[in-house]
Amino acid sequence: MTATTGPFARSYAEARARFLAAAGLAGARVTSEMHPLRGPDGEELAIDAALIGPAGASKLLAMTSGTHGIEGYTGSAIQSKLLEEGLGERLPQDTALLFIHAVNPWGFAHGRRVNEDNIDLNRNFTTPPFPENTGYALLHDALVPREWTEETRAKSRAAQGAFIKEHGIGAFVAALSAGQYTHPTGLFYGGQGPSWSNRIMREIFEREFLPRRTLAFIDIHTGLGERGAGELLCTERPGHPVFELARQWLGSDVRSTSAGTSVSADVRGSMKSALIDLLASDGRPRQTMAISIEYGTVPQDRVGAALQADNWLYQHGDPASPQGREIAREMRAVFLVEEADWAETIHEQAARHVGNALKGLAGA
Repeated sequence: MTATTGPFARSYAEARARFLAAAGLAGARVTSEMHPLRGPDGEELAIDAALIGPAGASKLLAMTSGTHGIEGYTGSAIQSKLLEEGLGERLPQDTALLFIHAVNPWGFAHGRRVNEDNIDLNRNFTTPPFPENTGYALLHDALVPREWTEETRAKSRAAQGAFIKEHGIGAFVAALSAGQYTHPTGLFYGGQGPSWSNRIMREIFEREFLPRRTLAFIDIHTGLGERGAGELLCTERPGHPVFELARQWLGSDVRSTSAGTSVSADVRGSMKSALIDLLASDGRPRQTMAISIEYGTVPQDRVGAALQADNWLYQHGDPASPQGREIAREMRAVFLVEEADWAETIHEQAARHVGNALKGLAGA
């Protein structure tokens, strides 16, 4: 394996090796849940959890990467750099640090946002009856053509434009990205039951999160918003204790997806929402701060086109073909900006938010 030459790894295996090395040097206790499938080069796939600090600490700072596979390049780099810079040595008293690497290792390794079952993991953490999305049903055929040509792409854009003209941009965003549970070959598919990653993460939540009294949870994402801007997203509305604690610890820049003040749609079945529900389920008094950081990359129309192309490729195309390799390069480019200023700003923001979360934990 070639060593990383820049801030971001060239492959999932390289990213995992760097993370495990950083965790080892930091003295972390690492547990690995092995995925039943292998990566494109036969490599092992796993969700790796690195824990630093007292096992019985009442306070926990946790960060996840790779919930949306290919977005893991950014989250993994942030986690590794924070460990390499000695974050584990700066923990407040009675506080543990948990970094969960590659929630969706299959998607990470294959350069896809979805998992092995075409499931968007951040729409998978819900239970029947599944939410309806009639808007997506109207768009599906246009979004998932059997051929990927200039003509079919033009027809798709026209159909999307017609939908926006009739129903409005808000309805279009909700139809496209809020999550759908009826078209397994489509975009933003939430699945019909818990995926492998879902089951493993719920086990980790119960084992590592439920015993704590005060928690700060950060999930790293990319692909929405202005280039380099890290928006702080909370699923809860203003007034909810989780939202208000996030504002108290991280400042007024926290946005609410359910209140419609963020760059993200109001997503159904998110991992973060499932964690919040779990922590409220046993009646124990807790303080919980749970957010996502969404780093902007490139314009949204380019991101959307890349997701469409990737979906077509795995439904009807050949990932090993020249066209397939070009689609893979574009997927990486829209979810990861491999330029020095972008790398510097995302690391600076992550370190600042983590620092503020630790201050909040220290004072709780």
